[in-house]
Amino acid sequence: MTTITQPQAETQTDRTQADQESGPWYTIRQASLMSGMPETTLRYYETIGIIPPIARDPSSGHRCYNQDDLDLLETISCLSATGMSLEHMREYLGNRAAGAEAAGRQIELLAEQRRRLDQRMAGLRARKRYVQLKIRYWGRVRDHDQAGATELINRSAQIIEAAKRSGNERLPS
Repeated sequence: MTTITQPQAETQTDRTQADQESGPWYTIRQASLMSGMPETTLRYYETIGIIPPIARDPSSGHRCYNQDDLDLLETISCLSATGMSLEHMREYLGNRAAGAEAAGRQIELLAEQRRRLDQRMAGLRARKRYVQLKIRYWGRVRDHDQAGATELINRSAQIIEAAKRSGNERLPS
């Protein structure tokens, strides 16, 4: 992967001294590849304020991501992968600067997300049990054991009901 070095000499005068010393710059494509998020998502997150405005190359207007931006994108990518809502992500990211004073709320946000994931996992386990049941059922049908297949279904009412509930319930986001 190629990093973008500091902008050419004619554009460096448009950047602050701190910008010039902050290290390599990356294109949106590179930031997308490194964060695992599509370019459209990066633009969207910037538009809605999940990430702060990204520096622009004054000569081209293209976004220039620095290492701090990439570190933030990594955090956002991980939170997004857990299914955390944009509202909770925004709050979580906003609380980071408060350190110990916000630690309690950060723990609450993450604990809420853990509960949501636990609910999703329980639903997935119910669906998996149903699939396993149907594999056994069709195995008996294949083996011409219709009585065994019927008995299996009759003994598995709980599994079937749990799978139906897991597929139709709305989990909190």
